[in-house]
Amino acid sequence: MERQQLSATPREKTGKGVARKLRAQGAIPAVLYGQGQSAVPLAVNLRDFTKALSGAKSVNVLLDLAVEGKEKIPVMVKDYQAHVIDRHFLHVDFLKIDLTKKVSVDVPVQLVGKAPGTKEGGILEHITRTLKIDCLPTAIPQFLEADVSALNIGDNLHVHDLKLPEGIELAEAGDLTIAAVVAPVEEVAATPETEVVQPEVLTEKKPAAEEGGEKKEEKKPEKKAEKK
Repeated sequence: MERQQLSATPREKTGKGVARKLRAQGAIPAVLYGQGQSAVPLAVNLRDFTKALSGAKSVNVLLDLAVEGKEKIPVMVKDYQAHVIDRHFLHVDFLKIDLTKKVSVDVPVQLVGKAPGTKEGGILEHITRTLKIDCLPTAIPQFLEADVSALNIGDNLHVHDLKLPEGIELAEAGDLTIAAVVAPVEEVAATPETEVVQPEVLTEKKPAAEEGGEKKEEKKPEKKAEKK
């Protein structure tokens, strides 16, 4: 792996106010630690740092860090903060490394080839996108290739199927699924709604007497008693 060159300057003060001032000057706050060394606050030029990482598939970039022009220190980017909108770097952590000792890093997985199952309507799913590996710093690959050219519908590609570069050891379970070709989901045609006919409610027709209300019984005039 090619090693990029980067310069840094020590910074005595820390805090949000100092960080804002650095960014206004085109720099970002940084910190260097590792190999038993206490954390050292630094500042690096934002443009130079961005250029050093440009074109990389991940932040697993080897850097030769020169602090105040002194001896170059081999480092890697351990962590960083970026703006949520414009993605400009806001802060970076450098890890001092020993080029003769293995490191553990996350590497992106890139699918290569054309899965035959996709020609039959299958859908290629990229399930695992990064893998943790152990290797020497100088042997860190930009990405790992996962060949899907033998996958038909229903087939899976696992970690143990990968062909790794020399010197790379996987720190993942062998049965971890990298990619799969799944059958397309058939859409069930919606059945037209059947109009529900409400049953007619039949009511018994009331007798005429009831319809007009009960007829009042007519009172007959009483007969007057005859005088004797």
